[in-house]
Amino acid sequence: MFDQKIWKQQANIICKVLEQAPAFDKDFLLPPEEFAARQRKVWDMLQKEGFDCGVVYADEHYCGDVPYLAGNPNIIVEPIAAVLSKNGLYFIAGLESGIVAEQFCHRSGVKIRKVDILRVDDPDYPGNLLTPSDIIEEACGGKPGNIALLTTKGVFPLGLYNTLKRYVGEENIGDLSKKYYQIKYEKSMLEMRLIEESCRISDSMLEGMLRILRPGLTEAQVAQWGYCIAHELGAQAMGFQVMVTSGKNNRTIVAAASNRVIQEGDIVHIGVSPKRDGLCGAQRATVMCVKNPREVTKSYRTWIEFLQGAYAHAVAEFENIAKNNLPGYLHEQSMIAYYNQQAPRLRAQTGLSLERFSELKGYVTSHNSGYTECQEFYGALSCDFKDPLANTMVLMLDVGLKGFYDTWTDVAIPGLDYIVIEKTAGKFGDQVRILNRLPVDLQQFVGEAF
Repeated sequence: MFDQKIWKQQANIICKVLEQAPAFDKDFLLPPEEFAARQRKVWDMLQKEGFDCGVVYADEHYCGDVPYLAGNPNIIVEPIAAVLSKNGLYFIAGLESGIVAEQFCHRSGVKIRKVDILRVDDPDYPGNLLTPSDIIEEACGGKPGNIALLTTKGVFPLGLYNTLKRYVGEENIGDLSKKYYQIKYEKSMLEMRLIEESCRISDSMLEGMLRILRPGLTEAQVAQWGYCIAHELGAQAMGFQVMVTSGKNNRTIVAAASNRVIQEGDIVHIGVSPKRDGLCGAQRATVMCVKNPREVTKSYRTWIEFLQGAYAHAVAEFENIAKNNLPGYLHEQSMIAYYNQQAPRLRAQTGLSLERFSELKGYVTSHNSGYTECQEFYGALSCDFKDPLANTMVLMLDVGLKGFYDTWTDVAIPGLDYIVIEKTAGKFGDQVRILNRLPVDLQQFVGEAF
């Protein structure tokens, strides 16, 4: 049931947060020169690799590869593809997605061409419509000898792939997605500006949601204020849905808010990823739903203080790698070692066996970002990452600890489901700077709405 008094109390708290929030030029978008430079880099790469054209694909979920070249970060419902060749960039758009794209795409110089994108592999494809091959030939000035896939096969649609295979032969299709992602890995200063603005918006989102947090609210009721703050400050979309999980829902690690009612004493995880002109910043945090920081339990304090130390180590190691031009894989190796080094102390402190403690990290500590928050398919500083780091780049430092091994029932730490600290790091040459401004320990913001 709607409680007007509580809702107005929350609105007043959010109003105070917004009054202190930074202001941005909401109308600022990447200029035409940015997209011209991107297209030139990708075309140069295609020529160097001996390909006549490259095809990219994006949909509402995997939404980065086409907007990077075409400037259409507003993909909704219907997917879209594009081809880049000597005559420029051409959409292979859906009948609807091509219309939607016109809202922002003209700055990139892309030519708008439309197909029935969900039926391109259909034997009954409408004869009065353009086909992907028609558009590719227009881009290439004739039938190409080969085609490069610039989007990973993990998401490239089978129907479009089959169409290309029949057109030039499977032996003439190459996968250059890694080369494309390496180009995207290097960020321009304008990209970094927008990502940092996204991070500053995330600061206000987290602060507001934590300040209104109280027992009796559902996760979704907390999340609504995150969306409110984001859109008020100039975010047009999200890299992922606002995450609010509590209690056993924390075992999901990454999940959107549900209608679970938050209880006093619950551990609560909140994650946000606002976008500016399609580019993501992000931030996640864990707190305990108590009125006063002194009410935090001893057990929770043990684990969150460990995690704060792990996060500090992650930042320091990234700084060391950037300053000394070291291989990126050293970052994850160092994080695994840190967890294992801390295990004996935590065993003694808690009485738990904590076998395979580093496995409780849950995932690689870092990942690349851009037009998607975590689906760039390249650039995480994992143990097998042997490539050079970009000179200017963004890296999400995402330090977690889960209380179970492979399944929810395989409990390792009773009473702990999952806790996390994630912030966005920017690398500028040999310097590293955290783009979020909030402190690591956010417990201080909880309790105002009790």
